[in-house]
Amino acid sequence: MRVLAFYLIPAVLLALTLGQSASLYAQTYGASFEESAWAEKSGPFACSLSHTIPGFGTARFVRKTGGSEFIELKPGGSIVFSGPVNIEAVPPVWRIDAVASPLGQVQAAGGQVQVSAAQINTISATLEQGTNVVFGSAQANADGSSLRVALGANNFKPAFGRYRKCVGALIPYTFDQIARTLINYTPGATDLTLSTKAQLDKIVRYTKADPGVIGILVDAHSDKLSTPEAGDAVSQDQAELVTAYLIEKGLSTAIITTRWHGDKFPIASNENKAGQAKNRRVTVRMENEATRKQMEKKIAAIIAAEEKAAEQKAAAEKTAQEHAVPESSAVPASLQELEQMVEQQDLMSGKQPGEKTTP
Repeated sequence: MRVLAFYLIPAVLLALTLGQSASLYAQTYGASFEESAWAEKSGPFACSLSHTIPGFGTARFVRKTGGSEFIELKPGGSIVFSGPVNIEAVPPVWRIDAVASPLGQVQAAGGQVQVSAAQINTISATLEQGTNVVFGSAQANADGSSLRVALGANNFKPAFGRYRKCVGALIPYTFDQIARTLINYTPGATDLTLSTKAQLDKIVRYTKADPGVIGILVDAHSDKLSTPEAGDAVSQDQAELVTAYLIEKGLSTAIITTRWHGDKFPIASNENKAGQAKNRRVTVRMENEATRKQMEKKIAAIIAAEEKAAEQKAAAEKTAQEHAVPESSAVPASLQELEQMVEQQDLMSGKQPGEKTTP
């Protein structure tokens, strides 16, 4: 018979502490009252609250940006849960007036136990009230043994308060959700709208919190105006308005590339007002290492295709074939489309070739 209990707590006393369902054949793990501790870790994108369980592993409350909150019991060795796991509220031994009560059941997977958000409030409220929470195997093993793991309530409440404060301050959006922001402007606009500023504020907040953001590209476009020069001037004004706001809010000029393209790259018809409104736009793109590598691959594909097309043209001219590749079709259509993705940076300088940039 193997009995593992709270350190230095006799097995009989432990059985009383963990409730009537506890067995002398149970492998039971938990910190003593004096050793019960909860460690909170805060960040802008993740919060955790960890509890070390001697002999077993750890229990953690976890909440991350873009994900649901959960509790996990993670073993540090070969002792693992399997099958259904009961959750109980077990009062401390000195609470002779209270008895253990069920809090629900979860299913172990891969030796771990993970509690969904729906049960977290009940578990955390129980711990805050000074009542331990015990996870126990719902089914005994073939030898009659079972596993029970206790979360100690001592020192939980103040640590949980700090954890909840962190959760409340989490940045609520991921990189992918704001990596590309589209802003439209009205003719003659000389200032950013409140809506636009709110969009840019998200970018500023995220960029300040994530050192993985290595660049911000601001590209402005106009609808069809009286002259190309007029379109360039309008798009320049809008690009610089956005860049100035980002800098005013604390972003470094070193990571911002500002470009304007006039009416060169419409995304809708300029023959009607609806299309013109879509063409009057500023795109703001955030870059990290992953997006930079994706762009490098696209540009490498363009370069390789151009080289291949040039070789084909030269060979055709050399053999004086009548069907030599025309100048206008030297680059396949799909690659011409890639070339028109003007929000791409030049890999050598970080700037769009031939475009003006802010210092």
